[in-house]
Amino acid sequence: MKFSIGLLSLPALIAADGIQFSRTINSLADDSSLSLKFDSGCSSEDDYGSNDCSFAWGSEVSGSVDANLGHDLASGSTFSVDLKLDKLISWSFSCAACGANCTTSVPIVNQDVNFAMPDCPITADGITQAFDEALPTDSPTKGVKVTATGTIEVKDAAGDSVISLDIDATVQ
Repeated sequence: MKFSIGLLSLPALIAADGIQFSRTINSLADDSSLSLKFDSGCSSEDDYGSNDCSFAWGSEVSGSVDANLGHDLASGSTFSVDLKLDKLISWSFSCAACGANCTTSVPIVNQDVNFAMPDCPITADGITQAFDEALPTDSPTKGVKVTATGTIEVKDAAGDSVISLDIDATVQ
């Protein structure tokens, strides 16, 4: 379930003197569950946890994740991102959900990002974990407002959606 924590943190890429985001879970596999709760900074909650969140640079972000993956993610499973940055610039990429590195180039800043995905298979399992992390004291965008809207999805090796979510985020 290490993969799910990385996936869940992806929406928090955003806002006015910090990070702001909202998300909508479009679908979640019937055999899986998800609850991501922040201790503070969010103005609403739904069946999947906290939503409509805002965190200032330098603040502590704490909460917990309680998730269950109902079936293994084997070789051939995918992780895809389809975003619009500042409502104009496309940032789309798809990677293996496990067993390989994921490489993409972040538009606007033209920075390559390469990260290892977990080994295959990602076994059906549950995770309950608290987190408490400090955001950097300064914005990586040096105060320039950057928005990101779009869809993130994980599909299993059969091509069935495990989770699909829309995000609307701002970093400043």
